[in-house]
Amino acid sequence: MNTPKTAIHEHQLTVTLTDEQYELLEAFAAEKGIDNLALALPETLRELVNLSDQLWDALFARSTAPLDKMAKQALKEHRAGLTEDLDLHKS
Repeated sequence: MNTPKTAIHEHQLTVTLTDEQYELLEAFAAEKGIDNLALALPETLRELVNLSDQLWDALFARSTAPLDKMAKQALKEHRAGLTEDLDLHKS
């Protein structure tokens, strides 16, 4: 099976930063060993996405009890005949 090739497109972006934001970007770049601040921006975005994913994973891991309770309630209502089938073609 052939794997389709994905085109890579480069985009330029002009960003205006406050002094504080610039200093934060410099500190982040230094921490990551990045000499060119322009290269630090994409790495910053990747880091933020990764942290966001970790946060959501942690939140979902802690939410199993409420989800279990809701699932049991839904099953109870279904068994009692209080639910109806979902018709995706119904408008």
